[in-house]
Amino acid sequence: MHTAAPMDHPAATPAAGDADESPISPGERRSMLWLTNVSHAVNHFQGQMVGPLYPLIMREFGFGFAQLGLLVALRNAFTSWTQLGYGFVTPFIDRCRVLGIANLVLALGTAATGMTGSFLTFLGARTLAAAGSSAQHPVGASILSSYFPKTRGTVLALNNTIASVGMLLAPAVAGLLITIVGWREVFWIVAAASVLVGVAYFFFPDRLRQQRPAGTAKRAVLAQSFTSYVRVFRNKNMMLIGLVFMVGAAGRGGEDIQSYFATHFVNDLGMNITYAGFALALLNAGGLGGPMFFGWLSDRFNRKAVLQVSLLLSALSTVLLAHQGAASLALVANLLFQGAVTSSRGTLTQALIADSATESDQDAAFSVYFFLGFFSTPLWALGTGFMMDAIGFTDTFTLLSGSYIAAMLVTFFVTDKRAPRVER
Repeated sequence: MHTAAPMDHPAATPAAGDADESPISPGERRSMLWLTNVSHAVNHFQGQMVGPLYPLIMREFGFGFAQLGLLVALRNAFTSWTQLGYGFVTPFIDRCRVLGIANLVLALGTAATGMTGSFLTFLGARTLAAAGSSAQHPVGASILSSYFPKTRGTVLALNNTIASVGMLLAPAVAGLLITIVGWREVFWIVAAASVLVGVAYFFFPDRLRQQRPAGTAKRAVLAQSFTSYVRVFRNKNMMLIGLVFMVGAAGRGGEDIQSYFATHFVNDLGMNITYAGFALALLNAGGLGGPMFFGWLSDRFNRKAVLQVSLLLSALSTVLLAHQGAASLALVANLLFQGAVTSSRGTLTQALIADSATESDQDAAFSVYFFLGFFSTPLWALGTGFMMDAIGFTDTFTLLSGSYIAAMLVTFFVTDKRAPRVER
């Protein structure tokens, strides 16, 4: 029986979404769901496939873990600030067109990465790709929350699960491709996927938002958007959820933290690039079922409690991974387990954000939420890079496991904003 606390702020009543679901046919909702799912998978594929290639790229360009941390930090700082502005963009540009343009920019940045000749040009190309990828999370989550207001936990979990398919395939595909072509050609090949997704978005207009009355003057629309941001920043619950995102998993986690896994597998455990790619694939394979399971639980029970359980298990798995010193069946099992528990945090916090915002504030809410998560990542990335150089993988990730515990403690102050669900 779900016993979420009652609303304590008028801006936290997500009533608009239920009323807006009916004009959209089930077929249109399914099309939007799967387009967004595939887009998210391609987005994560593009980011994750770099991991197995880093040992080769670092060797060719002559940079170490500190520079890798700087690369991740600067890329995420840029992504963070671009994500913050989408709440001002979507009132003027169809959300699907925004994602279409963004995927084409991602393709351009990915292709350009294969043409770089130094650390600085590599950094520039990855930053361009990050600009294209930055729209997927806030705009995609907003679309799904609008189209599926009654099953947000499950739908957002499915979206993250499909994204995990992209993450699962990426290191394995990259590891295999590198045995056939050079690392530069790998970037050129995979850029084509983002081109196809970007073009597809232009054939699927966002009819839900088109049906909404819009202000006739641009100044009035901008004023409404600004007011939405003010409401979001004043919403204590949303700021606490954003803090969970900032702290847990050493910031955003995911592909940024996993950037250090490939080098650990190669340098410390003696794997070759192909086996390291498959090890990362195992990690992402675990992420296929975790978000769906925890999302399903969160639609039926208190989301906050479910989130805390996933964070506690994530801390345990990270400690175990830090101290597993050889390729073994135990490592295989823990990679699957860690993928399942660590990939669930984003699903649950996104659902909590959607529950805490009105339909009119959702674009601003998700922009702020992802801004906060990406804003903290550069600091974590720099710190992790320096720690890896100074104390190695084992001590670094033992310390980072504590970030999950810190996020779990912050979650005690978060409220599950859904209306009570009465079981008959």
